Amino acid sequence: MIDERAYAGGRLAGLTADVRDWFGGNAARARARRGFLRPAPGARRAVWIKSDGGAITGELAAEIARSVRERRADLPIVVTFEHEYRDVEARLAAVPNLAYGFGPADRPRATRRVIERLRPGLVIALGTALRTRLAAALTEVAVPCLVVHGPPPSFLAPACLGFPHAAREQRAWQGREHWDAPLMALLVAAQVEPVFQGLAGAHARAMFWVADPSETVAAEIARRWCASPAARHDILFLGAPAPGASRLSIWDQDRRPLVPGDVVWVDEQRFWPALAASCAAIHLMAPSESLLWAALAGGRVVTAEDVAALDLLGVAPLIEVAWGELGRFWQDMLDRPQAARAAADDVRRYFWQERRRAADAALTLVERACAY
Repeated sequence: MIDERAYAGGRLAGLTADVRDWFGGNAARARARRGFLRPAPGARRAVWIKSDGGAITGELAAEIARSVRERRADLPIVVTFEHEYRDVEARLAAVPNLAYGFGPADRPRATRRVIERLRPGLVIALGTALRTRLAAALTEVAVPCLVVHGPPPSFLAPACLGFPHAAREQRAWQGREHWDAPLMALLVAAQVEPVFQGLAGAHARAMFWVADPSETVAAEIARRWCASPAARHDILFLGAPAPGASRLSIWDQDRRPLVPGDVVWVDEQRFWPALAASCAAIHLMAPSESLLWAALAGGRVVTAEDVAALDLLGVAPLIEVAWGELGRFWQDMLDRPQAARAAADDVRRYFWQERRRAADAALTLVERACAY
């Protein structure tokens, strides 16, 4: 993993990263960091999709490239990234006539060099990819920018349009042209039917999921659960290993129904959509963006340690509950099924509202990219 400061323009961090790459057999990344990128083929100016080092922004870069390519087969598109994720690279490889690879650092010479070589007609920057020197250089040559899932740079061109994903980003874009764009709502699988409950929890009254505790907290939640009356009726899923917990991937090998009192570690991400649609309630502590939106997509009761810290757009209908109070809250929820259904309906409406908003923003983004 390369220090993010190497891409932010830090001299020592950049030099250290370059030396490590040259002698570590990754000269291509070192050259790209210095701006030595291959020119886009053809005479037309390229759409440059520039991702930072995040997994989510890499996923978004691949999806934007695919969407633009579907609309415009003739448009040169170049995708650069600062960290290599195998699944993202596989998705990029599936997009026809797409150039992709490591990108430049925010150094003066590298910035000038890459603009000369790529000749971008439009830059789509994801996360923190539009840094100070690049923003200034693009303003000089009058290249418009779209900033997706990131704050406005300190040097902001007048032609820059923002697509904030979260409340904090939205506030930073106030007074500037922007579209609220919770694009992860488009990328997560939204499973509706609670089929997983019939497969795994057929003998249980209800299933509950604490999606992202630390191992210490998971162990304590499991201990309290096993000592509670709920263990006689329900099944608990945990997003971290705990003493006595089985692994969900092991259950998947024979798919025999679990029994009330079982504590199960959700050890693979592929189970998230099925769990989100089948659990009576899901509790979040400090989830990743993918996990957060996967939980909301299920349309079930969702609670959180700190709702404001989730940084969601609008008023999110999540209920704030401390993890130590979960047992009491879940029992109260089961005792008041009408109130639980109403809370779940609120989550479902919020998710689909945000998904529609994201679809509108994505359409605007792709149209801008295709008509620069």
